[in-house]
Amino acid sequence: MKKMWLVLALFLGFSGTAHAGIMIEPYLGYEMGSHTDTNPTAKTELVNMGARIAWTAPALLWLGIDYNLGVSGKYKPDGQTNSDGKRNTLYGVIGVDLPILLRGWVGYGLMSEIKFDSPSDSTFKGKPVKVGVGFTGLPFISLNFEYIMENLDKIEYSGSTNNDPGKMDSYMFSVSLPLEF
Repeated sequence: MKKMWLVLALFLGFSGTAHAGIMIEPYLGYEMGSHTDTNPTAKTELVNMGARIAWTAPALLWLGIDYNLGVSGKYKPDGQTNSDGKRNTLYGVIGVDLPILLRGWVGYGLMSEIKFDSPSDSTFKGKPVKVGVGFTGLPFISLNFEYIMENLDKIEYSGSTNNDPGKMDSYMFSVSLPLEF
């Protein structure tokens, strides 16, 4: 009887196969944050869509890129007219899918550009870093929270350039569909 239980335990413990693969994860998110160290300070709100494409390792790790496209948004400087805006950011990401319905990742901005329209066309460029966590307890989808820290390199506006534009910090809530092949 002991041998039967031992064989059953070994079969259940080693029945899964580990393999590397590809993960494609489209997402839709809402980002809100602030632009500080400037005069005036400002609030930002962006609706983002994007996708992570990653190589998945057998040890629950994944490594890839994350492209974030802001489809619409607002830049709200204190005491001034609001501007419409869009984000265009590419991250290199590394993450881990934990067996307890959680996942986490860290991303480094390889390219980041946020454009705001009227009253003056402005382009913010920087190198963001983001930290994210996702809850995977629902079928097929992941509910995600990300904190994005961006030290801006420069702001281009109305033919001028500001090389000390401050920093932007924001939070993004998103829903994603992680698909593994």
